[in-house]
Amino acid sequence: MTETEAPTRSIREEIDLPYPIDKVWRAITDSECIALWFMKNDLKPDFSHKFTLRSRPIERWDGEFQCQVLEVEEADDKKSICFTWKGGHEELKLFGHFIDTIATWTITKNADGSTHFIFLHEGFGMDEESNGVFDAMTKGTQSVLRTLNKMIPDFDEN
Repeated sequence: MTETEAPTRSIREEIDLPYPIDKVWRAITDSECIALWFMKNDLKPDFSHKFTLRSRPIERWDGEFQCQVLEVEEADDKKSICFTWKGGHEELKLFGHFIDTIATWTITKNADGSTHFIFLHEGFGMDEESNGVFDAMTKGTQSVLRTLNKMIPDFDEN
C-alpha cells in the first residue's frame, strides 16, 4: 500500500459445496442462475465484459452496481472470476454513499469431487461512513452462500 492509499477491509467467506466444480461454475457465471441465488444481472464470464448487478433500490439509489470482469480462470481443478463492483449515491447515508470494490469468486475441486468456494470482496473503507455497507454486505454474503447451496440442485445442465 502506498502512502496515498487509504487502508481497506475485506469480506471473505468460504463454503464447501457438495457438487462438481462444473456445476458450481455454471451457478456462479450463468446470468440466469445468478439471478436465482444472488441478483439480477447481465454477467458474461468474458474478460473486460461490463455488466450490472441489480439490487433493491434504497433511498435515492437505483439499486444498480456497475461491474467489469477483470479476470477469468477456467482450469479443470480451479476456476475463478474477478470483477469490479461499484455503486451507490451521494445521498445514500446508511451505506456510506458509494462503494468501489473488487469481488473474486474462486472455486476449487476437492478430492471427493465436491467444490470449495471462496467469496472475496475487497476494498471497503475503514471509515465510520463505510460501516453500514460493510456490515450489510458481510451479512448478505453469508445469506447468499446459503441460498446458493440450496439452489444448485435446481440448475439444469446444458
